[in-house]
Amino acid sequence: MKSCIIVINTIALPAAKYIYNEKKRELCEKFSLSFMRHAAKLCEDEERKDTSLSGRMCASGLPAALAEGGEDSQSYIREIGDGGILNALWYMNEELGSGMEIDLRKIPIRQETVEILELFNVNPYYAKSDGAWLLVTQDPVSLAEACEKAGLPCALIGHLTPGPARIIKNGDSVRYLDRPQEDALSVFRMQEAGHFN
Repeated sequence: MKSCIIVINTIALPAAKYIYNEKKRELCEKFSLSFMRHAAKLCEDEERKDTSLSGRMCASGLPAALAEGGEDSQSYIREIGDGGILNALWYMNEELGSGMEIDLRKIPIRQETVEILELFNVNPYYAKSDGAWLLVTQDPVSLAEACEKAGLPCALIGHLTPGPARIIKNGDSVRYLDRPQEDALSVFRMQEAGHFN
């Protein structure tokens, strides 16, 4: 049985929220009123969450979903956090001594997040993703059912492999996972502060 790689919640939302709040004027010039309303709603929902790690977990229903999934529901779990999903996948492979094969298109991300971050050249796959979780499980069906009951978005993005290769597929394109990079939002903030060009 394959060890499946699951992402719970959408990635890069904290990075999008930061840029939305800091660059609202530029965003209003670029995007429609409807888009801005959707973005504002996303940011407001994020604002209501508890900022503590345990608070975010409890607010999202994650512990209940994992308990509901049973003893084999996960063999690895980490909050994605700073550095984004691609850094989290690198660290996961290092800790588990495994390789992987994932489909980039299956990683859950809101379209508003993609568009806001791309406008400012912030790579969403390396961007701050507090509140999103990376799990490895041999029982993805039970875990997905538990997440659905808890109202948590959950996506199967790939599986572990026995060799060292860390493969990322994106349509017909295949590449290997790069070594960890600096958090894309942190780089953006330093550029905005004039620390480097």
